[in-house]
Amino acid sequence: MLDFHIHRRILSVLEDMQENLSSHTHAKERRSPEEYLQAIKEIGAVLDTLSTARQKCYAGLLAEPKATLEKAIRKGQPLGKSPRETCQSSLAKLHKELKAEKEVKKGIVFLPYQAAMWDSMESVWQAAERDKEHTNAYVIPIPYCHRNPDGTAASWHLDADKFPPNVPLLPWDKIDLYKWHPDIIVIHNGYENFSLPSCVEEHYFPSVLKDCTEKLVYIPYFFYRDRDAANPRFTRIRETAHCAALYHGDVTILNSRAEKEAYIRELADWHEDAYWRQRIFALGSPKVDKIRHLAREEGDLPEAWRKIIGDKKVVLYNTSVAEPYIHTDSYLEKISDTLAYFKSREDAVLWWRPHPLLAATLHSIHEELALEYERIVSAYRKEGWGIYDDTGDMYRAIAWSDALYGDNSSVAVLYGLTGKPVLVQNYSVSNTQRGENI
Repeated sequence: MLDFHIHRRILSVLEDMQENLSSHTHAKERRSPEEYLQAIKEIGAVLDTLSTARQKCYAGLLAEPKATLEKAIRKGQPLGKSPRETCQSSLAKLHKELKAEKEVKKGIVFLPYQAAMWDSMESVWQAAERDKEHTNAYVIPIPYCHRNPDGTAASWHLDADKFPPNVPLLPWDKIDLYKWHPDIIVIHNGYENFSLPSCVEEHYFPSVLKDCTEKLVYIPYFFYRDRDAANPRFTRIRETAHCAALYHGDVTILNSRAEKEAYIRELADWHEDAYWRQRIFALGSPKVDKIRHLAREEGDLPEAWRKIIGDKKVVLYNTSVAEPYIHTDSYLEKISDTLAYFKSREDAVLWWRPHPLLAATLHSIHEELALEYERIVSAYRKEGWGIYDDTGDMYRAIAWSDALYGDNSSVAVLYGLTGKPVLVQNYSVSNTQRGENI
C-alpha cells in the first residue's frame, strides 16, 4: 500500500515536472535531463512497494520517459522540443493512472479540542489505528477559548497534556491542513460563532475544514434518549441540529435511528429528506462503545479518594452546562443545597464531576455567577469530605459510582446504559429542607 502523504507528493512532483517541461518554461529555468531522470527513478522505487500487477503497470508507464532522458544524457544534450513533448505525454499518463490508484492508505485526522470529550471519537480512532494496512490515523488536539459574556475570548487552552498516553499526538502549530489535505477529518465541535461558552480557533471552524479534506465527518459529543428524540416537542434537537458542522460537513454520525429521524425533521428547512439521508447516519456513539467495555480499574483510583469512599456507597453528582441557562437564579443554590445534604450523610459519598465547560458557561452568563461558583468549589475541595473530579476521565467516575444524581444531560443518558440508578435533580425542591432521600 502507498502512504497517502507519498501518493500526494508524487502527484505534486509529476505536476511540477510537466509544468517545467512545458514550452512556456524558459530554457534557463528548465531542469537538466539528469534531474528529471533522478526524480523518475525515485518515483519508480516508491511505486515498487505496490502489488506486482500495479508495479508492472507503472514500470511500463515509466519506461518511455526513462529511455528518452537516458538518450539525452548519453548525447550530452539538453532536452529538445520533441523529447520534452514525449516526456510530458508519458508523465501525464502516469499522473492520470496514479491519481486513480486504489492501493493507497487513507489518511484520517482527528481534531479533538477538549480532552474530556475525546470519548466521542475514541473508538473510531481505535478502529482506524488497528487497520494499519489501509489507514493512517492522526490525532491533533486543537486550541479553544473560554468566552467572556460579550463573546470575546477570555482565555485560550490546549489539552495536549491531558490525553491518554497511548494516543500519539501531532502539534497543531506545525501542520497546515489545507496543504496536507487528508482524506478524512473527524471533528466533535459542531459550532462556529455561536453563543457558547467555548469556541475553537477559527482555522478549525467546519466552514474552513470542509476545504481541507475530501470528507468532513462530524460526531457530536452528546446524544439523546430515543424516547426524547422521537418526541416532536423535544426542543434540544433544535439547538443541536442547526449547527455549522451539519451544514458544511459531509457525514454526521448519530447514536440511534430516533436521533437521525429527529435531526432530519428539524433540518427540513435547509434541505429535503433525501439530501440528509445521504449525510446523516445512525451508526452508534463511541461513548456507548466505551461504556460497554467499562470496568473498575483499581490502580486508577487515587489513594486519597479511596480513603474518602471506604465502604460507603458512591453517588456521582452530574452538573451540566444547559441548566444554568434555564435555572440561572437557582442553579448555584441547588448545588449548595445538594452539597450540604451529602455532607450530612454517613452512608454515602458524593463524587462531584461538573461538566468541563461549566465554569466557562457561568462566566459567559455573568461574572458574579462564576465567582460564586468558584467559592463553592473551593470550599468543597478544602473541606475534603467528598470527591471533586475535574479530570478528563468520565468513565472512571461511572465505573466507581453506584448511582447518578444531577442534571438530565447526555452523561445521565449514558449512565443509564449501565443499569445503575439515575435520579434527575429538581430545582424546585430542596433536599436539605425537605429531607429528600436521594
